[in-house]
Amino acid sequence: MDMSEYKQAFLFEAKEHIDSLNESLMQLEKTPDDVDTINKAFRSFHTLKGNAGAMGYIKYSELAHALEDVLSRIREHKLNISKNIMDLLFEGCDLLEEGLEKIEHNNPENISVENIIRELESMSKKEEAMTTTPVGQELALSESDKARIEELKRSNANIFRTIIVFEPGNQLRGAKSTLLLKNLRESSTIIKTTPEEEHIRAGKFETDIEVVLATNRNKGEMENIVNHISGLKHVFLLELEEAYEKPTETKHEEKELAKKAIADQHQNEFIKQIQSVRVDMQKLDRLVNLVGELLIGNIRLQDINKKQDFTNLKTIISGLDRLILELQGEVMEIRMVPIGDIFTKFLRMVRDLAGKEEKKVNMMIEGAEIKFDRTVLDELGDPLVHLLRNCVDHGIELPEKRIQLGKPEEGTIKLIARREKNNAVIQVIDDGAGIDPQTIKQLAINKGKITEAELAKMSDHELQMLIFKVGMSTNKIITEVSGRGVGMDVVMTKIRELGGLVALESEPGKGTAVTMQLPLTIAIISVLLVQAKDDIYAIPLNIIDQTVDIRQSDIKTIKGHELFLLRGQEIPLFWLRELVSSDNFVKPDRITVVVANKDSHSIGIAVDSIISQQQILIKSLQEIVKGVKGCSGATILGDGRVALILDISTLI
Repeated sequence: MDMSEYKQAFLFEAKEHIDSLNESLMQLEKTPDDVDTINKAFRSFHTLKGNAGAMGYIKYSELAHALEDVLSRIREHKLNISKNIMDLLFEGCDLLEEGLEKIEHNNPENISVENIIRELESMSKKEEAMTTTPVGQELALSESDKARIEELKRSNANIFRTIIVFEPGNQLRGAKSTLLLKNLRESSTIIKTTPEEEHIRAGKFETDIEVVLATNRNKGEMENIVNHISGLKHVFLLELEEAYEKPTETKHEEKELAKKAIADQHQNEFIKQIQSVRVDMQKLDRLVNLVGELLIGNIRLQDINKKQDFTNLKTIISGLDRLILELQGEVMEIRMVPIGDIFTKFLRMVRDLAGKEEKKVNMMIEGAEIKFDRTVLDELGDPLVHLLRNCVDHGIELPEKRIQLGKPEEGTIKLIARREKNNAVIQVIDDGAGIDPQTIKQLAINKGKITEAELAKMSDHELQMLIFKVGMSTNKIITEVSGRGVGMDVVMTKIRELGGLVALESEPGKGTAVTMQLPLTIAIISVLLVQAKDDIYAIPLNIIDQTVDIRQSDIKTIKGHELFLLRGQEIPLFWLRELVSSDNFVKPDRITVVVANKDSHSIGIAVDSIISQQQILIKSLQEIVKGVKGCSGATILGDGRVALILDISTLI
């Protein structure tokens, strides 16, 4: 049976499950006793296993099965959630995600799952031993016990911690444990028992005893000696280092490199373009109905054209206008995707980055239900990755430093989305170190980005905004996360390309907030059509505050720059004719000014006239006007003329 036709459906559903798993595991790390979250993660692994098996992706199915088994043990309370277990579960999810790329490129078996499956089994058994054993805590060894252990180690003895759990209600546990101690003494040196030996012989314990011993025999031989006693429920034989010491990094270099490669890929290519969206059947039904009505309208127009009877033309055109607007609304709604679809992915990224930096970070998400055009979300990934990396690396301090400053040792990062009129606002806020304007000033001087005379005129806020220039990293050490002077300039460039605005507020020692204002969609936007000489230009409405009429007498000139007062505020004035052409012209006495927002400041743009406000379809001109400042695209007007869409942030 040819399964290729089902591959895309499998990939789409699998990606949804992996996104859900990353979210569930993040939640599980915070609330390990959340049964609903455990069950949700278990179902996702189970579904991935079944679907991959049905498609014939054997390795993928085996890995999902191993991860499902760990969740099954957690559900049955055989296994506690620990950092080691969580790290392996996250690593497994990364490999599942990597496996989808292999499947997408028709190479499903080129995924290495054997090592992690062995690790999952080994770690599960080890953690399960500690979970199901009542005497699971670290044994209190006296100084003399420790000295004796070190002496026996020097004689090449193996040190074991033996935990024996009897069946509940076993009336012979005292006698059997005494026999067990006798057998152990014949093959080893007993260093410590819990409880003490006289209590063990008297059977004064509930179900379990613990013995620390030294022997020249290996682990397997000692397990045979202990298991020779009947009536035992569990026997755990652990090397002393496994039982008492913190796990050390003993992983092979090759595995570390492989894990690092997966982590880097997970962060550097974190947000992939959304290739498809799921559509509600009701929306599809409405689209079909609208298209049907359009077809009827088209038939009526053809009939009018044939009969040359224009009596009902106005009515038909009015109906078509309504249908087209409704159709546009439905299509745009289908393209809209909740921003939470990408917001939740960043929880994992921040967790991994904080772990690398040895910082404690709590990330909070607000407004995940706000919907964006799919194409906007495709472009938002890089800016958000750079901003969040900066929050972790530059912003949030190390726990001990935060305590010294009187802050909670755990830093907070907020990722917020909200609607404002026809725009969406996204904020990235941290309560970290903030941006010191004097540090930025000195860095700008050192890098020759701006002259000292210009810097002297700048306010603290203007100095902080310099962080968006290329090469203005404040990190003194280059790390995997940042310090190479790239990142914030990418944010500014990308948001401007999307027709948005970026604002920054930062207080040294208190934190930083970066606010991005974006159109909800970049396919169809509302604009103000204006005229300059013989040409028509479109200015996006989302950056326009208002339009005003002024006179020549209202214009003042300070240091060669024109400005006018608007309700007590000085507004710099620019003439659109001068910006788009070099022709000399006579400036009129009565001037129409469009007041727009540029980098959180108001500016005035003098135009010849305002034509109308309308919605337009953006036509990309990337190849034609690539690199040309002041133009972000074009649109075709009703009379067939082309109007350029102005990018005010780069035009001025």
